[in-house]
Amino acid sequence: MKYEKTSADISIDQLSPIVLKSFLFTQGLNFREGYRLKGRYVYDYELEFFVYSKGGMVIDDKEYSISKGDVVFRRPGQYTQGIMPYSCYMICIDLLGNTGKDPQTYDFIKEQDFQINYRNPLLDGIPSVFKPSNYHKYQELFDLVLKEYINKREFSGILLKSTILKIIYEICSDVKNPFINNENKNLSHYMAVKRVKEYIDTNLKQRITLENLASVANLSPTYFHRIFTETLGITPTEYITNARMDKAKELLVKTNLPVYEIAIECGYDNIPYFSYVFKSRTGVAPGEFRKRHSYFI
Repeated sequence: MKYEKTSADISIDQLSPIVLKSFLFTQGLNFREGYRLKGRYVYDYELEFFVYSKGGMVIDDKEYSISKGDVVFRRPGQYTQGIMPYSCYMICIDLLGNTGKDPQTYDFIKEQDFQINYRNPLLDGIPSVFKPSNYHKYQELFDLVLKEYINKREFSGILLKSTILKIIYEICSDVKNPFINNENKNLSHYMAVKRVKEYIDTNLKQRITLENLASVANLSPTYFHRIFTETLGITPTEYITNARMDKAKELLVKTNLPVYEIAIECGYDNIPYFSYVFKSRTGVAPGEFRKRHSYFI
């Protein structure tokens, strides 16, 4: 079947997924190592989570090695072929809920219309194969979809939709995490940056200098600054400021602390400077931010 490519730009807010099919594939464990399933085209969005694998996956012109805990994300129009043995959860998805395909009769193997391949920076950033940060978290989510799909109730659609959105959220978060799925990472450097990141997050009230952070990383200040910036995409100073502003926002809406105390809790002794930084980042002064996100009687 010839695939006529159709695509469209969407916003994340437009996602309204319907689960077309969900199952646990275990028959793959019965095949010898290296056995290839019949190749097929992908008609709709497909997610797979692997609970066991000594096999692989062909997606378009590339062959991937698959291991336990990997997630595969396939898009409409792609060509795929499984390489045994493996066992996995699989979910077929109508991403915007607008294809008109019936989950009761859906067959992902049967020749049918291709779903539109939707473009969005977050979706486009999801690789075909990657390993998530937390095996058990993903297993629980995929298992929840399967259980609700086979035990449908009047309100199952709500849970299925929300769980698929949760899976997409977790995937996008993991893809953006610089400590996950970076094949070129230097492990010792990444561990040093992670250690410093944790130090910053727990010491926002304290005065934090580049020398302090370099000492935590056990690196020279200049070299530390470079690997931190390369790893997280922002300088240490920018990271500290972002973390302090996030904490300030939370304290403003969750507590009744006066602004000057919040400034001190976030590492700012100069209150006017704290207000200046806060407004430059959010567009409003701290007091106005509190009013917008709180309810006063």
